[in-house]
Amino acid sequence: MTSGIDSPKAWRMAIVAAVTNGVAFGTVYTFGTFFEAMADEFGTGLGPTSIVFSITLFLFFGTGAASGFLADRYGPRPLVWAGGLLFSGGLLATSQVDELWQGYLTYGVGVGVGGGLFVSPLFAAVAGWFDRYRAVGQGVAATGNGLGTLILLPLANELIARDGWRDAYVTLAVVSGVTFFLGGLLLQRPPIERPTAARSHLGAVLRTTAFRRLAIGGALASAAQSSAFAFTVLFATDAGISAARAALLVGLVGAASIVGRLLLTGLSDRIGPVRMMQLCFLGQPIAFSVLLIAGSSYALLVTYAVLLGLAYGGFVALIGLVSAHLFGIRGLGAVLGWVYLAAAVGSLVYPPVVGFLADATETNTVPIAAIALVATAGSLYLFRLQPDPVSPEELPTAPAPAAVSAG
Repeated sequence: MTSGIDSPKAWRMAIVAAVTNGVAFGTVYTFGTFFEAMADEFGTGLGPTSIVFSITLFLFFGTGAASGFLADRYGPRPLVWAGGLLFSGGLLATSQVDELWQGYLTYGVGVGVGGGLFVSPLFAAVAGWFDRYRAVGQGVAATGNGLGTLILLPLANELIARDGWRDAYVTLAVVSGVTFFLGGLLLQRPPIERPTAARSHLGAVLRTTAFRRLAIGGALASAAQSSAFAFTVLFATDAGISAARAALLVGLVGAASIVGRLLLTGLSDRIGPVRMMQLCFLGQPIAFSVLLIAGSSYALLVTYAVLLGLAYGGFVALIGLVSAHLFGIRGLGAVLGWVYLAAAVGSLVYPPVVGFLADATETNTVPIAAIALVATAGSLYLFRLQPDPVSPEELPTAPAPAAVSAG
């Protein structure tokens, strides 16, 4: 076996990636708790304010199309440091904005591009550290996203209540900056060959039917998921739930996603990664159907949060595994970056649509139904994805999945 593959060092890399990405995802998803305070101060509706979040998510995921190539060539460390500087600087700058449009630049571009430089490359790097235990390794790396959401959402809510939203962003900037510096210090690139002919391989991948189905299904699922993270707190408070208990719902999504990441990635060895991810996608429309009838019932809202967390956790943990299974391990950073780019498109377009629907209808029924509809479409479309790896005829540039010593 190649030195380092499936070793204790590989597990350490998975844990470091989990913490690093966990702080990034958790911080971005706190935006739902800042929503009302920012909208009130700037005198804007849900639609204009949600654009800040949609720009952030678009760049957070979409930057991976470029950062994947950089990660394949240079490894994850410089990307974590450069991205971390932009991310933390964006949070600090957001704490000083005087008008909402400035937040489009500071939070949307600063935090979005900063996180996008390393989130998908870290999942690709972890995949390269494992062979036999790749599914579980990806699950461990992805648990950080859930833990970050679980911890940082209630923390952000408490900081906003105590210090105001501007000082809360300063605190999050310090936490993220320290985390990203230490994460970059500890991370190492996986001991696999650097890809040759990476661009021709990526071009072949992008032309496959499998990629198209994975990308479109992922875009629709991400449209629903990002809308849920943006508006769950507001939907709950509109129904009469306190702000603290509403923020806890998003924390429960994060907690349930941890179970989804670990349990469902483990089951993927038996069911197959593609089939397992398809089942995770099916959980989304079920969760949003529960939200549609929940009203002010906190028990139903908790049920919704748990179902959504399980589905979301499995999807995030399995996307790298599925991409490696379908298209091969070498050059995975670039391939996974384009998968994330497709998801970014859904995250850019749909939250503002949901926000403007909420403003126009003054009811939560229509925007929640719109989220459930796009989640159902994504789930049905992804079920057309075949479970087997792409054939050599479709992907002639695919390299053998051998690993070599890092030297």
